[in-house]
Amino acid sequence: MAQEAANMPGGGILAAPAKMVFDWKRIFFILLGLALFFTFYFMSNLPDAVDPVGKHFPLPPQGRMALGLFLMAAVWWIFEVMPIGATAIAIGLFQVIFGIRTSDQALKDFFDPSVWFIFGSV
Repeated sequence: MAQEAANMPGGGILAAPAKMVFDWKRIFFILLGLALFFTFYFMSNLPDAVDPVGKHFPLPPQGRMALGLFLMAAVWWIFEVMPIGATAIAIGLFQVIFGIRTSDQALKDFFDPSVWFIFGSV
């Protein structure tokens, strides 16, 4: 490659290789996160949690969906398929759309005064 650049009449300037039009790795991890979420969304009831005393704690459907949402967010954060802020907003929207939490509960954290202070300072 260096020899090829030295023999060029334009002073050895090479064009960068063409960039991939579609980032398949990013699409794969987005779909993986969504698949994890929908696996927990459509899953039948999980077994109850049992503490050392023997008391059973059933997991409601909202808790099961919240576990799937956590796994989806973890995959998206670890593999950085989208900016962290966009993932955070997606988590809030998923909670409202799929009935995990009410809109007041899910979006209340975004309207905290400290969030607006940081947003305003940026």
